[in-house]
Amino acid sequence: MEEKQFSAGGIVVKGEKENLQILLIKDRFGHWTWPKGHIEKGETPPQTALREIREETGLKKLEIVKEIGSQEYRFTQDEKKIFKKVSIFLVKALEEEVLKIQTSEIHTAKWFSPRDAIKTIEYEGSKALLEKGIKNK
Repeated sequence: MEEKQFSAGGIVVKGEKENLQILLIKDRFGHWTWPKGHIEKGETPPQTALREIREETGLKKLEIVKEIGSQEYRFTQDEKKIFKKVSIFLVKALEEEVLKIQTSEIHTAKWFSPRDAIKTIEYEGSKALLEKGIKNK
């Protein structure tokens, strides 16, 4: 029996045009990705994306621009087969804020140029969503 999990996250951007920057986090598995996490009971995917970004990075002044798409994948954890769907949103950082990393969840977070973010992001399917997010910026 396959367990279903639902998460949401955000491609966080700040700045304009040639000064555009993308926020990536290094997750607890050591991979560069965007902030994301499980949808809690009573939450919508956009609410989850904002909450997770705030929890993991300390950024508070955020605005969802639009939904970019989703990732779906399967994995095994503790001998359980799991299907996971992650809804991804384009999120704008509205002000310059200091990153406050939630070290219990992630290793670090860093702002990247769009080109460096695309080269750095690691999970399968993430590059295409990131490129779509940058274009929709």
